[in-house]
Amino acid sequence: MQCASSGFGTQGLLYENQRISMMETGLSATKEGFSCAKSYLGLIAYGNGSIEEAQKQGNIKEITSIEIETYNFLGIYAKLCTVTKGN
Repeated sequence: MQCASSGFGTQGLLYENQRISMMETGLSATKEGFSCAKSYLGLIAYGNGSIEEAQKQGNIKEITSIEIETYNFLGIYAKLCTVTKGN
């Protein structure tokens, strides 16, 4: 049987909720954008968790940092989100 998993970072069998920094310029940011992909039981997965989508959702012209957020609950539901910050 498959389980839902974020597939990134440390994996928690029962529960996972983390944010991982991928890139940072050190410049301040005034905007934030999110894009997410989700999975149910490892059987159904959908969404657009791309950097481009997060940048578009936040109306960001210049990215100052990129982070990945992961969430998993009992292998039933998992979510992987890209968070962009910038101006």
